[in-house]
Amino acid sequence: MVSAQDKADLLRFYKRCRVYHGELHDHSNSGGTSDGKCPIEEWPAKMRALHMDFAAILDHKQVRHMYQPAWRDGLFIPGTEPGTTITDSTAEVPKLHYNILLPKRGDLAKLLAEFPEYAFTGGVEGHFIYPTFTRERFCELIDAVKARGGLFVHPHPKQKMQSTDPLDYWFRDETAIEVFYEYMTGEHTEQNYALWCELLAKGKRLWASAGCDLHIEPHDTALTTLYAERYSATAYLPRLAAGDFTCGPVGIRMCLGSAKTGGRCKFDGRRLVVCVGDFHVSVKDPTHTYRADVLNDRGVAFSAPVRPDETTWLAYDADATCAFYRVEVFDETRDLRIAVGNPIWNVAD
Repeated sequence: MVSAQDKADLLRFYKRCRVYHGELHDHSNSGGTSDGKCPIEEWPAKMRALHMDFAAILDHKQVRHMYQPAWRDGLFIPGTEPGTTITDSTAEVPKLHYNILLPKRGDLAKLLAEFPEYAFTGGVEGHFIYPTFTRERFCELIDAVKARGGLFVHPHPKQKMQSTDPLDYWFRDETAIEVFYEYMTGEHTEQNYALWCELLAKGKRLWASAGCDLHIEPHDTALTTLYAERYSATAYLPRLAAGDFTCGPVGIRMCLGSAKTGGRCKFDGRRLVVCVGDFHVSVKDPTHTYRADVLNDRGVAFSAPVRPDETTWLAYDADATCAFYRVEVFDETRDLRIAVGNPIWNVAD
């Protein structure tokens, strides 16, 4: 039974918020070193047709994409996708890409200048190289991104780096790893989801993220859902940086005591409250059946049917001995995982 107090406990984290569906990893054709196929001027209309609220444009080796006339705060999230080789990694192939998402477009130039390894030439037309880093220096970069209120993502991890040790893919807690890659189906997503689960089992606090990265034009095949107070990257980023978002096109909100999705608290004597709803049109089919699974580190704690056209509330007395709780949503008709909610972790004190 879900009480009025249960609902109030969760909704206090989302006062004056509305739902936003968008994309956290894509590339435009903005000139320079950009390698997307769709001019950034065409993105707004194409996004409207797909009912997308935002897109993170992360063009490579430059900042100019964020200074085009078509750029609009809220519609676009600033950032870039560099690449790096980790010189002291134990991975068989120690190369990786990484997505840096920031609240303001000017933050990126400041960050690049802070790390001379990028050889950033400065200014709106400035370019940078893909540097090499030691693991320690790479972690300093991650810390600098987080200090600026940004989100750091390890995208398409299994498709770039090669290692049999999942810890080679982990650098810092409270960063994201791209689980849904290009599509919610397929080998890439299966590999990345399995990697994320392995890292959770090893006690790492990583968030699951989604990225389309098709380099063609906007697509709705790997969406992200978040709740924010206003239509602005400066409102999105605090949610993203806290792990308070859904990998997938369904809204999943959760709280446990003093913590919301992506957070930490002591589970002892606490009540887990979950809200599932706000299905994006791309997965909203009234002829299909759907369910939500609430999982902890031991497996599925309980399941419940959900409907795509209404909000479903769940509440549960948390087991104080569990390491975390998280939620997934399935389209049972297609036998497809369509959304992965980020965990709340247990802390001893």
